[in-house]
Amino acid sequence: MIGYIIVTGTAGAGKSSLVGALADRITSLGANVATLNLDPAAEKLPYDPSVDARDYVSVAELMDKGLGPNGALVAAVDSLINHVLDIREEIDYYSPDYVVVDTPGQLELFAYRVGGPLVLRGIMGDYNGVNIFLIDSIFIDNAISLVSALLLASSVAVRLGLPQVNAVSKADMLLPEVREEVIPRLGEPGFLEFLLEKDKTYEGAGKALAEELARAIETTGFIGEVLQASVLEPETVTLLAAKAQQILAGGDDYKIYDITGQ
Repeated sequence: MIGYIIVTGTAGAGKSSLVGALADRITSLGANVATLNLDPAAEKLPYDPSVDARDYVSVAELMDKGLGPNGALVAAVDSLINHVLDIREEIDYYSPDYVVVDTPGQLELFAYRVGGPLVLRGIMGDYNGVNIFLIDSIFIDNAISLVSALLLASSVAVRLGLPQVNAVSKADMLLPEVREEVIPRLGEPGFLEFLLEKDKTYEGAGKALAEELARAIETTGFIGEVLQASVLEPETVTLLAAKAQQILAGGDDYKIYDITGQ
C-alpha cells in the first residue's frame, strides 16, 4: 500500500520546504519515501524530487505560444492528465511506502479548478491520501485574514475530498503566547468569532460577512486540531508526519513506522 501525503496551502507558506522535511523525517525511520513535484512552474526546489512534473510539461513553452504566466501554469497542470500513467510508473519504480506531494503556489488550481484534483486523483488511483493544508503564520495576527485562509482551506478540502490536517506554517516566527493560547483554540466553538470581535481593523459589511463565514466554518467542525509546523523545529515536522501516518493507517494495511519514537 502507498500512502499519499499532499501538501497544499497559501502562496509563500513554505510548502516545498515542508515536503523536503517530511520526506527526510519519514525516510529516517526506515520507510521508502518518494517525492512528487506537481508544480510545473517551480524554478528551484529545496529537495530533489523523485518524480517531477517539469519533466512532462513546460510552462515556458506554453508562454512562447502566447499564454500569460498564469494561463500557462493552468494549461500545464491541466495537461498533466495526459501523463498520469507515466507518472504512476515512475512512482512505482521507487516502491514507496509514502509519496509526499508538492503543489503549486497558485492555490486556485486545487481550490477552484477541476484540473489539479483530477490529475492528483489519477495519480493516486485507489490508494489513500491525506492533505496537509498550510496556513502562513502571517495570517494569524489578523482575524479576518485568518478566516479567509480557513475558507481557502475548506475549499481545498471540498475539492480534494481527502482527510485534511490544517497546520500553521513558519510557527517559529510567532510569539509564544500566540502558539500557546491562540492556535490550540482555533477549533474551539466560538473562538473565531471571539477573535473577530477583538479585531478592530475592519468594521461594517466586510466584518459582518467574516463573522457569518466563521460561524459556518465552525458549524461544520472542519477546523479540528490545528497543528504547528516549522522546518526549523524538527519536533513539529515529526508530529505532522505522525498525524498523517495515523490518518493513512486507519482501517488499512499500512506498515506503521514509529515516527514519534514513543
